[in-house]
Amino acid sequence: MSITGIIFSNIHDRNVPQLTKGRTMASIPFGCRYRLIDFVLSEMVNAGITNVGVITKSKYQTLAKHLGNGKDWDLARKTGGIIILSPYGEESSGPVYENRLEALQNSIRFVDSCTDDYIIMSDCDIISNIPYDDVIEQHKKSGADITGVYKYVNPQHTIYRTSSILDVNSEGRITGLTLQTEISGHKNFGMNVWVFNTPLLKSLIHESMIYNSKSLARDVIAPNLSKLKVMGYEFKNYAACLDSLNSYFNANMDLLNEDVRRQLFHMENYPVYTRVKDSTSTRYGENASVKNSIIADGCKVNGTVENSILFRGCTVAEGAVIKNSVILQDGVIESGASLNYIIADKRVIVRGGRNLSGCEGHPFYVEKGQVL
Repeated sequence: MSITGIIFSNIHDRNVPQLTKGRTMASIPFGCRYRLIDFVLSEMVNAGITNVGVITKSKYQTLAKHLGNGKDWDLARKTGGIIILSPYGEESSGPVYENRLEALQNSIRFVDSCTDDYIIMSDCDIISNIPYDDVIEQHKKSGADITGVYKYVNPQHTIYRTSSILDVNSEGRITGLTLQTEISGHKNFGMNVWVFNTPLLKSLIHESMIYNSKSLARDVIAPNLSKLKVMGYEFKNYAACLDSLNSYFNANMDLLNEDVRRQLFHMENYPVYTRVKDSTSTRYGENASVKNSIIADGCKVNGTVENSILFRGCTVAEGAVIKNSVILQDGVIESGASLNYIIADKRVIVRGGRNLSGCEGHPFYVEKGQVL
């Protein structure tokens, strides 16, 4: 059984414009040391997938630097490995793609060259640790043509990205698929992870190019639910959809919950890999006070940190106070500064005496490199 992976790195950039101003969705930093792509890429590697195409659109220099030759995911290989699929993959391509189907059409040469039995595709906007090997094994045993991963949820807010809501019968077969932006009540929330039999996917993409179809879910999968065997795989562990700045903040804060950390990072045989960076140990001063926080390597903490996430290389001076905040790499919080419900992007400097505060449900965002 051989599998190729395809990752869409830019599909949901517009949902978190603050964080994707100079980067792709896939390269948004998360959880002290990771990028969003690390989760889906690790899911694929843990399933034994060694051929992964990463479809890009724009602003992917940071992503390319992070991935490098793929050695940190054991994907530095003579054949296969990580392949960056840039936009305009075909000479006849029109405007840069707007959705998954157009992205696949632009990368049709990569798909057509695939000789593996199955292709698994995923976006980068969901934090999870899905056992892809189990998904693919169920797909194979059920004799499915297509398998979609979903989670039974009761969302409390409007989903900013268009979401696939799946109807699944008692046999696990997907019988309905609708696209919604407002969700109320318990629903089967499609996680945009799909497994296709490779010949079928090739055929469907070429057919979509003939008929100028625009949506993978609406124009390709939904019309074929009665013609093909489309099965569902229910994922029951932790998953967070990063569809807004607030959801990004909440997902980082969720890491302070031990059970969430266990479901993401301590699943046997399912580690999460990232690019290795050699950093010194974090140094805590005599007057430092740290409570219920996660602090990466290479930080210098002499002030107060509570209920917060600090990325690599952050400096918290004595007399500085950080509460309920996410401080990205190389942030500097000077003495006398106070932060509460803040998301500070990379290399932000907050001068002494400044008092920055958002509120629960609406964190205040500080752009990369700002000096306040």
